[in-house]
Amino acid sequence: MVAERAIGIGELLPATVSRVEATAMEEVLSFGVDTVEWLFDYIQGKNYYKEKIEMTGPVITEVSPSDGPLCESSFVVSFFVPKKNQANPAPAKGLHIQKWKPTYVAIRQFSGFVNDYEIGVEAAALEASIAGTIWSAAIDKNRGTESSSVYTVAQYNSPFEFKNRVNEIWMLFDLEK
Repeated sequence: MVAERAIGIGELLPATVSRVEATAMEEVLSFGVDTVEWLFDYIQGKNYYKEKIEMTGPVITEVSPSDGPLCESSFVVSFFVPKKNQANPAPAKGLHIQKWKPTYVAIRQFSGFVNDYEIGVEAAALEASIAGTIWSAAIDKNRGTESSSVYTVAQYNSPFEFKNRVNEIWMLFDLEK
């Protein structure tokens, strides 16, 4: 049973993110594997500018569940480039720089360490909590056009912090004006 948790609707301002792809959440969560190492190396100066970049939070993982039993889910790990680097982010081999336009997000917060089961439960709970709202319709519309990601996991803590962890499930959408 999922405990009732607060949800929220917020606006993400324009941002630039650096991203790498993985095929299993365990790859995303394990420090020392390629996806996490690439991002860590990037902020430590392993980029074309040889520039150390301030670590920002949250680290986000866009999740696109598989379409069937023989397909793999897709996980794209990103972090937000600091404001001072937004205009000209350092490129790096193996990383993709992506510009985000302003967008809205439905949010459900949860604690603890993230795992495949927990994110599925929390994403389903967020979806159920907004069912029948204008936000649900906007999320469905967004999924059909711009984003292949079904939801995004935002993690705010270092992997070495064991208590008071803050995570969120995000579902991105646009509101027509």
